[in-house]
Amino acid sequence: MPCRMLLGIVAFSCLTTVTAKGATTVGVINIASASEKYKKTGDLESQFDALRKRLGAERDALKDKIDKANRSLQEELKPGTEEFRQRVKDIAIMEAELKWFIESESQKVERGLAESLRGIFTDIHAVVREVAEEKGIDVVLAADNLPTDAPDSPNQVRQHILLQKVLYWKPGVDITDVVIERLNARYKAAGAAAPITIESPVIKPKDAPPKKP
Repeated sequence: MPCRMLLGIVAFSCLTTVTAKGATTVGVINIASASEKYKKTGDLESQFDALRKRLGAERDALKDKIDKANRSLQEELKPGTEEFRQRVKDIAIMEAELKWFIESESQKVERGLAESLRGIFTDIHAVVREVAEEKGIDVVLAADNLPTDAPDSPNQVRQHILLQKVLYWKPGVDITDVVIERLNARYKAAGAAAPITIESPVIKPKDAPPKKP
């Protein structure tokens, strides 16, 4: 699931305890818009897409070796022989390695994506706090608009409506654009997002032995 979709449904609760002195100044931010327009989000999504493609290619290569070993087993070896039994054992090991590869890599990608989401939210939270303090805002609420392309399903529309946390605000209290501008300026100054480093396990299934002359 893309980063911006997940962050769009996170309840953003950076509410500050306010004293009873004077009126409370409130600001709002559209978290979905901020996360979507934050350039780091797009860069991380691109990295995860490339990672999934690389892991998919490695998985397909492993499957191809297993298929070749199975074909070789059926075409070249006689059932009941020691060589046949050894080849069956080798293929079983390769299949177990493939299953482990798929499961372990999927877990690594999910953990990496979760960590990236936390990092993006942390960046947004920090900038929101800075902007709020500069503007003298006491409370910042998460607010967004009902999507113009809302689905036709009544249940989905109802869900969108129920997710609305703030129904009305004056444009002047919206700090979304300011936060986005500062996020991207800081991201540009720091350089691109650090490359995602999820090492693949070294799995080298045994190749089928050469055909007998």
